[in-house]
Amino acid sequence: VRARRPVPGALALLQALRPRARIGIVSNNVLEEQEAKLEQFGMRPFVDVLVVSAEEGVSKPDPAIFQAALERLGTTAAETVMVGDNWMSDVLGAAKVGMRTVWLNRRREACPNRAMATEIRSLEPTDVVARVILDGRA
Repeated sequence: VRARRPVPGALALLQALRPRARIGIVSNNVLEEQEAKLEQFGMRPFVDVLVVSAEEGVSKPDPAIFQAALERLGTTAAETVMVGDNWMSDVLGAAKVGMRTVWLNRRREACPNRAMATEIRSLEPTDVVARVILDGRA
């Protein structure tokens, strides 16, 4: 538990986005662990919906887990943005249901398909990343 660290800029980004958007998390994990992480890092008040594979019975990239998140958020895929750090699970899974995707590529890997996702390398600076997420512009 002590070894856990949030992605730099994550809390500030959630704080910046929260007044303008509903926020959901989709995770291939168990609910208790994800809830503990959110509490530990002070992020829980900024997350509206937490959808985890252990509860849903399906894992990312299965479109069903993204559909569950959309239903709980009360949004459509067209008005929702998925920010994820795993190309296969996050980007491909969200794209299958029609979400716009932002790929957090902290490892600076080659982008498999620039037309499929907007690539960012960090969650900072907050204002720039928030603009990419909310407006689709860098």
